[in-house]
Amino acid sequence: MLENSKQLIRLINGCREEKDIGKRCQLLNYINFIVPVELRVSVPSIISHDCIDQILSSMEEKISPPIYGLTY
Repeated sequence: MLENSKQLIRLINGCREEKDIGKRCQLLNYINFIVPVELRVSVPSIISHDCIDQILSSMEEKISPPIYGLTY
């Protein structure tokens, strides 16, 4: 995994651990700003903890490398 991807994963995890919704929104906007354009999402103006978690999960899936050999 690229070093940049590792840093993004750390930021995403930090955002997940934050309890304050205002700080979570700021972190999400920062993450959204630094990711490549094709990974950016439009963040709604009214947002909940669950919505932030869904956006972060979506970003994490896109930047994480695929895991091979998991077929049964």
